[in-house]
Amino acid sequence: MNVNLSDAEQRLQFFRQLQTLANKIHATHDVDEIMLDLSPELCALFSGDRLTIYAISDDKGSLISKLKTGLASFKQLKLPISAQSLAGYAALSRRLLNLSDVYDETELKRIDPELCFQQGVDRRTGYRTQQMLVAPILDDAGEVLGVLQLINNQAGGRFSPLVEEGVQLLCDSIAVAFTQRANAPQRDRSRFAAMISESVLSRSQLEAAQRSAAARNVDIEDVLLDEMGVKISLVGRALADFFGVPYFTFQVDRRRPPGLLDSFNYEFVVQNQWMPIEEGRNGLYVLAVDPDQLKASDAVARIFPQATPVYCVTTRREFGWMVSQFFGDGAVEQTVPPAGSPPASMPALPDVEQTLVSNTVSHVLQAAVRDGIRELHIETSPGPEEGTLRFQATGIIKIPPK
Repeated sequence: MNVNLSDAEQRLQFFRQLQTLANKIHATHDVDEIMLDLSPELCALFSGDRLTIYAISDDKGSLISKLKTGLASFKQLKLPISAQSLAGYAALSRRLLNLSDVYDETELKRIDPELCFQQGVDRRTGYRTQQMLVAPILDDAGEVLGVLQLINNQAGGRFSPLVEEGVQLLCDSIAVAFTQRANAPQRDRSRFAAMISESVLSRSQLEAAQRSAAARNVDIEDVLLDEMGVKISLVGRALADFFGVPYFTFQVDRRRPPGLLDSFNYEFVVQNQWMPIEEGRNGLYVLAVDPDQLKASDAVARIFPQATPVYCVTTRREFGWMVSQFFGDGAVEQTVPPAGSPPASMPALPDVEQTLVSNTVSHVLQAAVRDGIRELHIETSPGPEEGTLRFQATGIIKIPPK
């Protein structure tokens, strides 16, 4: 916002921009997509670093994240409607909260003795939440539809009264959009809904997988692969259908793209779950586990400002294998093995030896997937001579009937 403008001019400009965004929200029934498209503009308007929008669950007992800008996680956040989280408390009390430091216990207890800030996401990501503005999204009858959460004021200090007022108006617009969507003909937005039309799973099986994933706080992809035995290529095709981008499969003989990954390291790729994989006539092919979130972050444009990105999707599991394939050293212990297999166990090794073992394990994993191995166990031990390693892989393979 332009600091040279008078307070009245700033206020007028602020609400004009807010009205433009509200009009876009009202113009669509597809809240998920419009909120994804508008999240950078909303953060800029409210001077927030990150934004999360929650919708109330079907059983009315918890909040489910619909949009998470800035988080390097692709699981939905699920919070109980209680004082055990700030968003949950906003829904429970139907109150707007504007906090200067969420880690300040005294500030929290002034609001409610039971109020807590969930620090788990900060611990996992290394991000430090400080200021937070949380507002309930209510319908005309005062029933909770969701919560809007704005994190870290880029202007410094507690979020301003103007932002508070704007957020409350935005919540009114989102409430209308939620209501419109609830009354509109339902279109299945599950990432894996395409499997139903392909007769891979029945709707009841897919819903059972979703419930199992939510109950154990794991990604539904793991349930489909490990518990239901869905082929990984079908999971990938369903993701491509959902995101509307090509599915990029794992290939054993693919080589690290020369030059494209020079400014990337293993930790960045694992945390952010995307990387460039090829440069062709149509543009720069960018692989991501969640292309929508990557597009919203503008990360590709910041790193490759002259490129025309062509977004592709892959499964979380195949992405892990590609990271191991391209980065080798350091990728072994976090590589996801084939369905049903325990993670490889590695002793501490010198760099050269660990790179050799990493590459070897990567090839074994790739072959296991290709050949349909359902269980795999890998062990290493010192070899018979100095400077050698003993390497043993055992598994179970399903042999197709003749």
